[in-house]
Amino acid sequence: MTARPGAGAVDWSVFPCALGDVVVRASDGAEVWLAGALVLREDAPAAVLFVAPDVPSDRAVYVRPRPSEEIAWLSPVASDAILVGSEPPSAIELEGTRFDRVRRLPLHVERLGEGAPDVGATAILGEYASPTGEVVIVLVAAGVRAWRGSRLGAGEFDVWRGGKP
Repeated sequence: MTARPGAGAVDWSVFPCALGDVVVRASDGAEVWLAGALVLREDAPAAVLFVAPDVPSDRAVYVRPRPSEEIAWLSPVASDAILVGSEPPSAIELEGTRFDRVRRLPLHVERLGEGAPDVGATAILGEYASPTGEVVIVLVAAGVRAWRGSRLGAGEFDVWRGGKP
């Protein structure tokens, strides 16, 4: 895959994990290989949505640059489970749980590695949180894609470095 014209190199050191790493959840030993990534950037990367297509459930991991050390451990949401138009709404409901939007960013998308979905060159990112601590990530681009899961803080996951992507 190629980056969009003019995209800069990604400084992976500013994120808790990088393309090619393996992330292991401490609570149960579940692991994902970060084979592909959607780098979401303004001038510099603002977030990365990693995908692990080798996992049967198409697991994803969402990270923001430091000082954030958290990751979001995610699973895809069925396309018919969420109603989103051309803009991430201020709140969504999934399976009876309300999620309020905490961040909305229009971003350029850079697709790297293997297995990352092709969402086009630009997207609007919506980050949502529930009172129970769950998170939802919504990308409005060429269609709508969403992932749901939980945040993991320091000590709740390990990263096995995969070398240079």
